[in-house]
Amino acid sequence: MQNYMNIIVFYAIIQPINLQLLINVKNQGGDVMQENITANVSEDTVILDFLRLDGVYVSQLVDFTNEVEAMKVVIPAEEELGQSGHQTLCFLTHAAQADFIAPDAMAKLRQKNPGTVRVAEEDKGWRQTTATAWAGRATRLLSPAAARHCATARDRVYLRAADLTRWAPRPGMEQSTYSSEVTPFPAHALSPDAVDGKPAVGPCVAENDTAKECICHLEVCVNWYPCGLKYCKGKPQGGLSYRCGIKTCHRCYRYHYYVRRRDACLSYT
Repeated sequence: MQNYMNIIVFYAIIQPINLQLLINVKNQGGDVMQENITANVSEDTVILDFLRLDGVYVSQLVDFTNEVEAMKVVIPAEEELGQSGHQTLCFLTHAAQADFIAPDAMAKLRQKNPGTVRVAEEDKGWRQTTATAWAGRATRLLSPAAARHCATARDRVYLRAADLTRWAPRPGMEQSTYSSEVTPFPAHALSPDAVDGKPAVGPCVAENDTAKECICHLEVCVNWYPCGLKYCKGKPQGGLSYRCGIKTCHRCYRYHYYVRRRDACLSYT
């Protein structure tokens, strides 16, 4: 774990950044943890990362220019379950820009009291994503920043094929190029019924055979993030509206994705 944390620190040092904030936040269980927020105005990206109390490392990138959100999750092995090493996953979704303030606004944030423990003002609930394909080379085409962010996940980068039509093609590309670069999950993994004689794929939590395919399920909660700007009226602007702070939110994510073997699902729940 120490070597892994060194990698995280090195990764943060070499990135070209415009703002970096270390925030103390309280999760829903009452525990205090730290989040690191990095805003890069030149790349138009924001990265929020933290280490969960169970040792899982979470790093969320939002690429505003290309409207791509990349959630990277590094899961340490549980030796008592016969696992070894760690596993890196990445989930690409279409970014809802209104849900995360832009890098230029983020870069203006300052902490008056760095030691303060923050609690989100609004609970955004759950966002569920059922992946339908391995992203493959489409990751680089969709967002160079996301491709770098997810590089260590290798072939464990997932997306919903339906999202491909929401991303505008890059200059000189056709919309269909994205679809041609992804690899869909097997048809019977996407259907609740048998397909071509193959039974539907069940959840990993209900599968006892480690060699059998199943649908893995992973949950991630971001306990505090700037989700909007606050505007006030008053003397500074002659009665006109002006920026006077940020709104903060809490959101949880639930991801479902296909694995060829249950032992490739380090999170069985």
